[in-house]
Amino acid sequence: MPPRLRFRLAAFALAGASLCAGGCLAEQPHVTGAGGAGAGGTSTGAAGDGRAGTSGTSATGAAGTSATGEAGTSVTGAAGTSATGAAGTRGATGAGGSGDDFVTGVTITVHAQARTILVVTWTQAKMADTTFLEFTVPGGTTMASRPIAGTTGAHRDVVLGVPAATNVTVRVVSRVGAVDYKTRDYQQMTGALPTSMPLPTVLAYDASIASKDRWMFGAVENSDGGCSNTSCYYHTTFWLYIMDRQGRIVWYYADAASNATSSFQRIARDGEYIWIEKRPFSDGGSRSVLKMTLDRQYSQTVSVPGLADCIDVTTDGSLLYDANNELREMNKAGTIRTIWSCRTAFGSRFECYTNTINWDPASDTVIMSYPEMNTVAQVSRATGQLVATYGDRAGSYTFEPTAWGFEFQHFPNITAAGTLILSSHMPGYSDGSKPVANKHAFMEFEIDRANKRLVEKWIYTAGPEWAMYKGMAIRLPNGNTLGNYGTGGVIREITPDKRTAFHVKFDSPSGNDFFNKMVGNNVLIDDLYALNGGGPK
Repeated sequence: MPPRLRFRLAAFALAGASLCAGGCLAEQPHVTGAGGAGAGGTSTGAAGDGRAGTSGTSATGAAGTSATGEAGTSVTGAAGTSATGAAGTRGATGAGGSGDDFVTGVTITVHAQARTILVVTWTQAKMADTTFLEFTVPGGTTMASRPIAGTTGAHRDVVLGVPAATNVTVRVVSRVGAVDYKTRDYQQMTGALPTSMPLPTVLAYDASIASKDRWMFGAVENSDGGCSNTSCYYHTTFWLYIMDRQGRIVWYYADAASNATSSFQRIARDGEYIWIEKRPFSDGGSRSVLKMTLDRQYSQTVSVPGLADCIDVTTDGSLLYDANNELREMNKAGTIRTIWSCRTAFGSRFECYTNTINWDPASDTVIMSYPEMNTVAQVSRATGQLVATYGDRAGSYTFEPTAWGFEFQHFPNITAAGTLILSSHMPGYSDGSKPVANKHAFMEFEIDRANKRLVEKWIYTAGPEWAMYKGMAIRLPNGNTLGNYGTGGVIREITPDKRTAFHVKFDSPSGNDFFNKMVGNNVLIDDLYALNGGGPK
C-alpha cells in the first residue's frame, strides 16, 4: 500500500476565551409582552404581544425595559419571508428608555452556507457604550455574542452555538454603563442540516470529570467503512463540524464539489479564524489552504504547491507543511522557505512520508511522524537542525521500559509540561496487523534529554477501538487527554485515572465496528466567537 494512503491527522492550538462568547450560562429574564409596563405604570397590548407574527395578550415588563410590537420591524426567515409584529402599546420605561429606543430595523436571516448560524442586522439609532446579541433556546439557557462598539448606524452580528432546526429568541442589547437595555423578543428558527452529513452519537458524557469546554471542533469523512483498505476511505466528502456535548451539530463546512481531503483543520494563532487544508487524496490536482471565519465574512484561499498532508500554523501567521519530503514554511507574505529535508538528513532508504506536522511554541520546534519507519523527528524551526529522533531509527532515544516502541504512530506532540504524547499501535502490532481490541494506545513519555531516553509516564489501552489510519492524542489544560481512533470513528476524553469523560462515535452501517467513519483532527473549545473574530490581525 503506498505510504500516502496511510495515517492522516494533525493537532489543534487552542484560541483564547472571551466574555460570554458562544454562550453565557447565567439565566437572563426576557420580556414577552407587547405592551409591557416599566416601573411606574401598566399598559395593555392593543393587537399583539410584540413577538414576530403573533398576537395575544400583554405582559408586565421589568423595570426599565419593555417589549413593543411596533409595526414595520421584521424578522426574515430562511426562505426570505418576513413576519411583522403587530402594533402594541409601549409601557412606561426606566429613565434610560428601552432597548427599542436604541435599536431599529432588526432582521434575522438563516446563513446561506451554514444554516445553524443566524445573521442579525439592525440600525443603532441611539449610541450605547457597547451592543451585542442575547439569545435563548428551548430549555432556558441564555447565551450572548461578544460586545462591540455601540456606535450609531448599521450593525451586523451572528448567533453561534445553536443546533439545527431550533427556535431561537433573540434580543439586541445596548449597554450603557452597567445597564443593559434589551429590545423586544425576535423569533427565528435555524435551518436543517444537509442530509448527507454524517452525524455523531454521544455514548457517554460526565460533566463532573470532563473539561469545562462546551464544544468540540473536528473533522470526519462520510466514509463507507467496513473494510481494511482505502476502498472504504478517502473518496467521499470530508466534513468539518462543531458539536456540543449532546452531540448536536452547531456549525459545519464541506466542499463536495472539489471533494478535497480536509481533516487537519487548525485554529489560527495570529487572529480569530480557522485554517483548512484542501488537497486531492491522489497525486496531482490543486493544493491550497482556506482561511476563514465561521460565518465566512473573512475568507481567503492560498495556493500551496506540493502540499502533501498535514499542516500547522504559528503565532506570526505562517503555515508549516510537508512538500516533496521537505518541511517548509510559508509566511504571511507568501514567501516559502525550506526548513529541513528528510531525504538529505536520513538518506534514500528512509521512507520520508510524514503524517504529522506539529509546532511546539515553547521550544520553537516542529514534530514530524514517519509511520513507515516507526520514527518521530523533532526539528528546530529557526535553524533547521535535527534536535532528536524517537523510535526505531538508529541513534534515536531509547525507551524505558526497554520493551517499548512505536508501531505506525500518529500525531506526536509536545504537551505544556514538555512530555511527548502520541497515538500508536502497541509494540508488535504493525500497520499490516489485523485489528485487535485494546492493542491501540495513547502514550505519554517524559523526555530525558540528558540520557536520551523516553520514559513511560502514562498509557491508555482500555479502548477496544483500532486506528488503521489516523489517530491522535492531545493533553487538555485540565489534565484530561483527548484522543481519537481515526478509522475506528471514536473520540474519547479520558481522565488521568483513565475514566471516560466524553465518548463520541461516528458509526458506519457496515457492521464491522473496527472500521467506521474516519475521524480527523479534533479539539475542545469554549468560545465559538474566537473562531469568528474577523481574520488575521
